Amino acid sequence: MSDFYRDLNIPKSCHVGNTVFKKLFYDSGDLNKTDKELFTEQIDKIIWTFCFKPDTINIMPYHDEQREYTEMEIIEVRLHSDGKIKRIAKIIMRTIPYPMLLVFSLDNKIQLWAAHQRISLADQSRNTIEEFIFTDWVNLDKLTDKDKMLLQSLQLQNLSHVNYYRLYSDIVDRLITYNASKLTDGYIEGKDADDVKVIYDKIAGIDQEIEKLRVGIKKESQLNRRVEMNIEIKKLESGRKELLGGLV
Repeated sequence: MSDFYRDLNIPKSCHVGNTVFKKLFYDSGDLNKTDKELFTEQIDKIIWTFCFKPDTINIMPYHDEQREYTEMEIIEVRLHSDGKIKRIAKIIMRTIPYPMLLVFSLDNKIQLWAAHQRISLADQSRNTIEEFIFTDWVNLDKLTDKDKMLLQSLQLQNLSHVNYYRLYSDIVDRLITYNASKLTDGYIEGKDADDVKVIYDKIAGIDQEIEKLRVGIKKESQLNRRVEMNIEIKKLESGRKELLGGLV
């Protein structure tokens, strides 16, 4: 893990390294009994690894009607096991109201999670978490070429320094591009991340439909219906191939 952080080339001025005690989340009032058991049983330790704010790095805060990004955090969550990570991410991001890169770690593997936040219209003291963008597990002992491209793209010098919104948006875009690149032979470069995500989401939807049809074929007793389902799979696969062409 130390190599991972070192390779991000973050200035020492941003390093924190403090433990975030679970009591912070227990006292937030949002955790039920199941959530508390989840934190107790599944999380080994939570570490506030880095803090980007004006007095640690020369990047400006960002404010508009929807967002207030005065700083950005990198928080590591060391796990005992890898279940219900989305719920853990949601609790941590709700409790600590700053944009953050969450680094889940388990046996020298990491998952990177991010989600933009905006001010809640119902309660302006709270933030609303937008869509989670996250990677599969990345094995730091066996990095693929695409893993290396992701980590290189996340190096601080390769991210925007205009303000914290632009900085964080770059991180989110890098995760989107990496996820989509895993569907292609090469690594996606020079394409708008929003466009990439639209295609990636459509492909993910097609994959779900194909999987549902394949499960249905195994259960279907009528031959003609199985034939129809196979034809539908072929059509979906053709559409998927066409979408993939938009990523390269």
